[in-house]
Amino acid sequence: MLEPWDSVQEKINDLRLDLWGTPEDLSIAVTPVRKARDRRQATDILKKIAENSPFISKSGLTARLRRRTVGKLVSSVAVHSSFNPEAHYLAAANIDKYFSNAIEPWLFELNPNKNNEGLKSRHYLFSPMEYKGRIALIKFTVKEYYKAENNLYSIEALDIVIKK
Repeated sequence: MLEPWDSVQEKINDLRLDLWGTPEDLSIAVTPVRKARDRRQATDILKKIAENSPFISKSGLTARLRRRTVGKLVSSVAVHSSFNPEAHYLAAANIDKYFSNAIEPWLFELNPNKNNEGLKSRHYLFSPMEYKGRIALIKFTVKEYYKAENNLYSIEALDIVIKK
């Protein structure tokens, strides 16, 4: 059953850390492998990472990071959608690792107020990330098209407390 498109935010509160595995699995999964403190560093890393896409999530969804999407992922609009610019750049610089750990616990209807032309589905995936001694949540949006590859559309670092 599809959830309403506008229930993403309230559903996030149902996430628990054990959804990503054992505490041992989680300690490895949340640790970043690269650092990026600003837009330039994150952009350089993302351009290199894009060459190795598509990525496959823990839930089995495949998504391509296109070079033309790199600028969008580190734009001012994208950075301001996250709770902290430094957390956003860290998540972006590790997008391949965190996407491979991402789960898609719910499927949502398409938002009728957005342009859905050629779009089969919008997927929202979530992954935990260690940030300054705590666990932050990363939200990925992937657009699934009828006649093209899935596109990694956006990334957000959310200031959400995940239950144990």
